[in-house]
Amino acid sequence: MTPGKRSLSIPDRKVKQAWLLQQDVIDSVTKGFGIDGWLTVYSTRRSDVENTGIFCALVPNGAVDTVLQKTSWDLSVGAGMPGCTVYGGDDANAQYLRFGNDEGIEPLVMKRNFHGIRPSVIEIAEEFRHFHNLYHDARNNTYVKIDDDGNEENVVEVEGETVKIRLKELKQFLAIKEMHLAIFFDSVRFTTDLLATLGIDPINKTLTGDKFIYLYFVGDYNGPMRDECKSFSHVCGKQLIPGTTKNKSGFWPFDDRSKEFEEFIIGTDSNGDPIQHSCDPDKLADYVGANPNTRHYLTPVFFRRDVLNKYYAAPSKYSVEDGYLRCGVRWGLRLDNNHEKYIVVFLGDLGQDLSHNEQLYWKTYNVPRDGTISKVNWKRSFLAEFADPEASDLLFKCRFETIHENWTSANGWPLFKPLSSQDRHYYTSLRIPLADDQAEFDNQVSALAKILVESINEEDINKRLTTRGGGIKGITKLEEYFRERGFTDYSVHITFLRNLHDLRHGSAHRKGESYEKAARSFQLSGRDPRIVFQDILKGAISLLEYLITSLGIKSNDR
Repeated sequence: MTPGKRSLSIPDRKVKQAWLLQQDVIDSVTKGFGIDGWLTVYSTRRSDVENTGIFCALVPNGAVDTVLQKTSWDLSVGAGMPGCTVYGGDDANAQYLRFGNDEGIEPLVMKRNFHGIRPSVIEIAEEFRHFHNLYHDARNNTYVKIDDDGNEENVVEVEGETVKIRLKELKQFLAIKEMHLAIFFDSVRFTTDLLATLGIDPINKTLTGDKFIYLYFVGDYNGPMRDECKSFSHVCGKQLIPGTTKNKSGFWPFDDRSKEFEEFIIGTDSNGDPIQHSCDPDKLADYVGANPNTRHYLTPVFFRRDVLNKYYAAPSKYSVEDGYLRCGVRWGLRLDNNHEKYIVVFLGDLGQDLSHNEQLYWKTYNVPRDGTISKVNWKRSFLAEFADPEASDLLFKCRFETIHENWTSANGWPLFKPLSSQDRHYYTSLRIPLADDQAEFDNQVSALAKILVESINEEDINKRLTTRGGGIKGITKLEEYFRERGFTDYSVHITFLRNLHDLRHGSAHRKGESYEKAARSFQLSGRDPRIVFQDILKGAISLLEYLITSLGIKSNDR
């Protein structure tokens, strides 16, 4: 044998030895199956050289010692579904079991088959899903937990024939339910060499530990169906995983509901250094005499406007409204977003409405106090007066909602078609750009054009044109509708829409002559895009207010 061939045969032999001895499987048994905080609770893999299966079951704490006396599985795949068990062979003694067997062992993962007529499915026990209030993301086949801040975290991941569960949530469930999770495993591997060739002695023994038991067999193979196989190994058994302690489960009544509160900058001292104060509402003064010698609940706290980037970037989860930030129905925060330069929040509201994690996020954008709150917020918060928003993005949305409601009520059809669910984010994320950035400006121009220009209700307009709008589209069709209905002084608004369309076209494509013309109209060159977009919004508001005024003259156009 040449040196080259000899050097290749040695590692090949070692690889076969390691494969057959299944040390990787045994390490998983003795050291725990959890990897990076996740636990594989169901898996199956079959090939010419390997048959591997992992399953699991919930075992009452009092039955752990009994379960650890045998290597066989206590619940098979597909078993433990609702049904009856009969004692003594007498139908009269039939007992209904909602789940599991009469030893109290229950399935956590169910593999359901439908006789080959429908595809089989893998399901997670309803109790576990309800315990953690998990949402099933059908697209990704994951089960998602939404925390107090509205953050989404995968707790269960199903990929093909593998199911993984996050260890933290699993141990919480086991603690409260007073059960262990039994991880059953059965791994068979084959090689094309005899044991003697591989230098391995036969093994046949049962090994036990504090929370595991397994059969370990290694021998020559002379069974059917695998003519090329000469040796095989078999590791079969279970590992029991306990829950955390109830006191550490984080679930009522064992949860610690004490809340941390951050300090925020509320001003500066005589040296210009920042003054900070806790946002704990129980330690702030109010108008009924509480904590008279400390800062007031309504002390304004200032933040850079880009604190809202996080919320605008996820419109399916968050909603930035006039004077309010909302995370679904999970939480909300009053804020002053009508301020010209900053976002302002009352000190007590930061502690009352935000979790500690959210407070930490807001703190990174905290700046020293600069002036006072907006006039709008002053009227609403202290004078109890109604006030339209001053910020152009908020005022646009206010006027847009008004024209949609009033036009539809008066005429029986909307002038601007509602955005689809896939396009709704254009409206909810519409805002004055938070940075001097061309890309953000382009995105906001595109959003405004989507709301106004691309949503013109051409179909309903066409029904009411005497010419039926033949050969004309979009803005021109709207212009013809205004002309036929006797509207006056609308040309400036039609020009605005055309310029917006051209600016949007240039924002989404290579910028050409039409874009340059629109850019000149909006005086874009050399100006801060944030200021330019505010001017564009003012033009949009002027259009909407024109339509609202016109409704007083032209209505019932059904």
